[in-house]
Amino acid sequence: MTIGSVLARLFSDPWDRPVSDMTRREPRLTGAPSRQDNTAVTANPAAALPALPPPGEPSAAARYDLRNVSPRQFADITHEMYMEGSLSWDEFKMVGFPSELDPRYDQTIGALTGEKAKPDTPRDMLAQWEHRVDFEQRYNPDTDQVRIAESVLQKLSWQAQTPVRLSA
Repeated sequence: MTIGSVLARLFSDPWDRPVSDMTRREPRLTGAPSRQDNTAVTANPAAALPALPPPGEPSAAARYDLRNVSPRQFADITHEMYMEGSLSWDEFKMVGFPSELDPRYDQTIGALTGEKAKPDTPRDMLAQWEHRVDFEQRYNPDTDQVRIAESVLQKLSWQAQTPVRLSA
């Protein structure tokens, strides 16, 4: 190719190009079948695309019922919140491991309180965190721990609220 032919081709009308030059070429994965040769593919017809459900009334229930949940379910909920990015690692370390899930609970905390561990009994976990934040605010001199506990309570309270409909 000479520079003249390259410039002529560069500035020529794109409709004058042959069809093979105008087709878009996608990069190929090694070993993957190619559909770039303009032949009809009849082996696999196009599958139906998944669609979103039709718009309707949003559910009036909260995402999680933290007022009636077991410590084991609460640990699963906080782990899900951590995995989706709602809780930071420091927040998850504080909230994600309820003490009743510790196998030695009956010998340690349970021996002091006189109660056995009941990790599958539903209770008001949000109220427990409200008491925990109150305790942290009163007796913990470490402001970072207080800030983290307040942030966790705020996020848990947000998850327990019913969704707000923003459209009219």
